[in-house]
Amino acid sequence: MFKSYIFYHFLRTAILGAFILSVIFFSVQFVRLSGILLGIPLKDFFGFFISWSVYYTYFFLPDGVILATASLMNSLKEKRLIHVFYSFGISDLKILYFFSIPFISLYLVMIVLSGTLIEEKVAFIRKNLLFKYQDSFFREVPVRTFVGFGGAVIYVDGRRGKKYENVFFKFRDITILSKELEYKGKGVFLFEHGTVITEEESLFIVSFERYILNLRQFEKKGLRKKRVKESIAVNVANVLITPFLFLGIFFICLKICTRVSHFYGTVASFIILHMLIIFAVKVLL
Repeated sequence: MFKSYIFYHFLRTAILGAFILSVIFFSVQFVRLSGILLGIPLKDFFGFFISWSVYYTYFFLPDGVILATASLMNSLKEKRLIHVFYSFGISDLKILYFFSIPFISLYLVMIVLSGTLIEEKVAFIRKNLLFKYQDSFFREVPVRTFVGFGGAVIYVDGRRGKKYENVFFKFRDITILSKELEYKGKGVFLFEHGTVITEEESLFIVSFERYILNLRQFEKKGLRKKRVKESIAVNVANVLITPFLFLGIFFICLKICTRVSHFYGTVASFIILHMLIIFAVKVLL
């Protein structure tokens, strides 16, 4: 009975905690992505949200384990069950065994998904949404306002039919000043009567009558190998450090924490430690 209680509450708290953290992270990123997400069909929005939440729920599972372990230990101590266990001769290792059963179940899931559920796939879905929304955005550029989208910054002084007038356009190292601009769709821009300035190695300026720029030629069509490698490395790091996080939070909460504030402080410290380790892995790669 007690084993089932630990198993159910551990898994529920770990998965729910990881999911809540993924939603919080999504809400923070939503400010940056709102220009895209608010302009796409509801079906695409929910598709992106589901793929985002599935990956980041998986990513935050180590933090879910931290929350589940600390919360259960706090609950047992509040009910004075730890002292009851000791009075019946139940050792710390036996208590660890009760916690280890749900942890190992969750840990096996992490191992199985570590090579397939990767961050770069979420980024790839986001990039496809960007392409999907790109056409409607560039056909409705506001007049006399600097706006940015997908790495491009554009300013137009007026509009006549399908054409924009007196245009400033910047993308990466390319700056274009032209009298007219027509967006042809699928990332293709037709500039007329202007100047293009490039800054790759040295400043290069050339005048043109007609200049065609295709933004999609700068974008890689598939998954980026370097980012895939980085994403898998992050998953492997998560898999390797999770047992240590679990054991560390378990014994600290069991032996040291006596107040609710102690549990909160320990959880916060371990989550920060987890984020620092992942940050270090990304920097080293």
